[in-house]
Amino acid sequence: MMRLIDGFLNRFTSYRLTLYYAASLLVLGFVLSFFGVVAGGPVAIVSSVSLLLVVCLLVNGVLAGILRINANPESSIITALILALISGPVSVPTDPRHAAILAAAGAAAIVSKYALAWRRQHIFNPAAVGALVSGLAFGSFATWWVGSTALLPLVVLGGLLLARKIARFRLLGAFFFAFLVFNTALGLVQGAPADLMLQSIPFVFGQTSLLFFGFVMFTEPASSPKRLLSQVVYAALVAFLYQPQLALFGRNFTPEEALLIGNLFSFLASPSFKLRAVLKDRREIGEGITCLVFPKPAGFSFVPGQYMEWSIPLHGGDSRGNRRYFSLASAPTEPELLIAARIPERASRYKQELMRMPTGGVIMAGELGGDFVLPRDPRIPLAFIAGGIGITPFRSMIKFLLDTGEKRDIVLLYSNYAEREIVFRDVLQEGMRRIGLKVVHTLTDPAKVRPGWCGRTGFIDAEMIRQEVPDCRSRHFMVSGSPGMVNAAKSALRAAGVPRHRIRTDYFPGYSP
Repeated sequence: MMRLIDGFLNRFTSYRLTLYYAASLLVLGFVLSFFGVVAGGPVAIVSSVSLLLVVCLLVNGVLAGILRINANPESSIITALILALISGPVSVPTDPRHAAILAAAGAAAIVSKYALAWRRQHIFNPAAVGALVSGLAFGSFATWWVGSTALLPLVVLGGLLLARKIARFRLLGAFFFAFLVFNTALGLVQGAPADLMLQSIPFVFGQTSLLFFGFVMFTEPASSPKRLLSQVVYAALVAFLYQPQLALFGRNFTPEEALLIGNLFSFLASPSFKLRAVLKDRREIGEGITCLVFPKPAGFSFVPGQYMEWSIPLHGGDSRGNRRYFSLASAPTEPELLIAARIPERASRYKQELMRMPTGGVIMAGELGGDFVLPRDPRIPLAFIAGGIGITPFRSMIKFLLDTGEKRDIVLLYSNYAEREIVFRDVLQEGMRRIGLKVVHTLTDPAKVRPGWCGRTGFIDAEMIRQEVPDCRSRHFMVSGSPGMVNAAKSALRAAGVPRHRIRTDYFPGYSP
């Protein structure tokens, strides 16, 4: 089942999925408003959405033109739709005052992306900024009508798909758990009976906007932390300030205020940014695999194994949009940034454009993140399992160890369809020679195994793991590859007796066509 879900999700970028999710909620709300199930009425919902779309796209286009950067209409549309879901629906023809306030909220949201930004990356959730401006400046606070019980099934279904897509279940779980803990603790301190607190849980999750807030706004990648410890603190901070019964400095915080304070913490703890990367070289390093090389900007640093989001301007793109995540194949010790991509015969518009990009072409890179990194303790024995292009984060780690002279006990199981798809042989061979890296190659397509092949054949299963890694139960495993390959490797590791807590997998959506 999960393979089917992942296959479906891989057809869309997280941005496009968010857009469809928000649009579906608005369509459902529009339909239900005819029957009075959702407040506001169909005219108010349609006119509010239309006004916000016009304002957000117009302001974004004007600012992008002034600053001479590529406008991203998809992001502006998402901001407009989220604002429409949390702001009270307004009938533009009959209520021009509130329509003007709504327009101001949309404009403020887009302006914040450019004005409240650092190194080309916005700091605060734009929709939350718009809602805050509407409330503080004009007294028209967000109603969060998306929290209607009638919309709950779609909120949950779409939210779970989105969380799966962006791999944020850990962050969401921390937030919801912290919310329950703080909600219960504050209730008990204020004298509420324990049984009443338990009875309130279904209400909190079923008849408020908490779930939509968590699924969509709280987890926004650009304004939330990328590392585990910062995520836990961020989740606890926002969950605490979100409490409706909490009064600090004589006032209660609105959900948007709680989120914006959390965004500020996120920026201070792990600031997001965007780099203007200029293509230096592009070369085919394996059958259907291309490596792109960019000079590393001054002052840029990262940890081996991390990934970034790479965006290019597209005109007439497909459902997958103009952004992709790629793990950095280069090490922090190298003067260049390397990414590698598999280019199928029927490539997406994004990868077609990537292959047509001339030397000197510009691509925007941001959202540096990921906890798929080497353990701090160099004494921990490791085993890497890579499937195809999933070798990229391991190339970064191995090259870093080579450049720093650090030795670790590492076994690499590297699976490919055919020998021609094996990449970064030079780094792997140097790792074997200089730092004792053990590399086991296996080919999964018997028809493409040449006579005299010295490696293994077949998929990485429990038996292969036990044979090549006899002490597998005491090693820490790191797995990177396509979702299907990662799931199969995890099952094989469990069958081989590897404890669950010793298995780490990479958030690696770079297998998209």
